[in-house]
Amino acid sequence: MNSQIQLIVPKWFVQDELHIIETIVSKTSADTGIVIAGENFDATKRCHPTVRLYMIQLLDDQYEITKELDAFQFDTAEEAKQFCAKLPEMTAIDLVMLMNKEEPVFSI
Repeated sequence: MNSQIQLIVPKWFVQDELHIIETIVSKTSADTGIVIAGENFDATKRCHPTVRLYMIQLLDDQYEITKELDAFQFDTAEEAKQFCAKLPEMTAIDLVMLMNKEEPVFSI
């Protein structure tokens, strides 16, 4: 989605075996963005594949993860990957509905 950025990855991110799938920097404010991270896409843990969204902010020419925004669990890694592919193009309304466990306008 974006050209390369400098992102400080915290220890807990690596320890939790999270993987960065996509980074999206705001088109209107280059100092804020979102990291889309995947967990258990390889099915090595006993939990469902999970997509986690984290807010990032530009601090001293590097982005840092500032907080987790939400997490979405899926039955299969394929469903999680499809969700990740659609996420950057999702409308704000669809995302808010998903975050509140409502059915989005489009079909996941």
